[in-house]
Amino acid sequence: MKKIYQYLFVLIIVAIASIYVFIPTEINVTKIAAVNATFPAGTRFFMNSEKWKEWWPAPDSGITEISKEVGFFHHQAHHTIGKELFNGHAINTTFKGNTLKGEVIYAQLGADSVAFFWKYAYTCSYNPIKRIQEYFMLKDLKENTAEILNGLKNFLEKEEKVYGMKIQHSLVVDTILISTKTIFPSSPNIDQVYNMINQLKAYTKEQNAKETGYPMVNVTVLDKTHFQTMVALPVDRKLTETPIFSWKKMVAGKILIGEVKGGDARTKNAFEEMHNYVVDHQITSPAIPFISLVTNRKQESDSSKWISRIYYPVM
Repeated sequence: MKKIYQYLFVLIIVAIASIYVFIPTEINVTKIAAVNATFPAGTRFFMNSEKWKEWWPAPDSGITEISKEVGFFHHQAHHTIGKELFNGHAINTTFKGNTLKGEVIYAQLGADSVAFFWKYAYTCSYNPIKRIQEYFMLKDLKENTAEILNGLKNFLEKEEKVYGMKIQHSLVVDTILISTKTIFPSSPNIDQVYNMINQLKAYTKEQNAKETGYPMVNVTVLDKTHFQTMVALPVDRKLTETPIFSWKKMVAGKILIGEVKGGDARTKNAFEEMHNYVVDHQITSPAIPFISLVTNRKQESDSSKWISRIYYPVM
């Protein structure tokens, strides 16, 4: 019997020793996600904590506010964004009764790829039972962060989510335009824009020409009190120029097209996102972009039904 107790004692000692051998005191937990997305787009949605809610995975997830810090939870883990780092964020995590400090950082892999690293350095307890519990806790936490990074990956790799619309690469079809230009003291309203459009329509009819597409609008902010507004109408032939109307011929080259539904704010945002797309992909534009008003705003009062197309000439 005495020998049995001795063997048991030795086994216990070996088991405890094994815990300290196989579970080190300092454990580094790192999860990496490689994403097929442009570096500017990746960092834009990652460095701005306000945009995290757009890609944060669901269900069993959400957003909280603690003092001035933005917090997010996923399953049993609550993550609070800490101070901004040179290439990421410090992250404070509460998970299964444990508090951990870590960081989420990024690195550019190539022209159209970026990697995100979510990592912690954790000091385990000297208590063998607690040490085992902490080991499995860290294993579960790694899976938790993997799901979160996968949410970021799935978001960034879908163009329509990043830019709010599907962007089509096409060719210019309507190459001849009749246009007019006015400078307003503030952003033009619907009545002002359609007054310009109706002038173009009347002149086109007067010249016995035909419209070949929807009216186009471009507003350039010169300063706080000068909003240069250009309206154009695609027509089937060159028209005689006047002091008010001028004709333009677009190069029959490449153009980016995106379509959105919604009011002025939605259209303005889409216009800005198209610009982001051009910058993100380092594309050169030889001409000014414009908005095509597919839905007549004067005939449809419900702005949620307005359809607009963003056109961006590129090379």
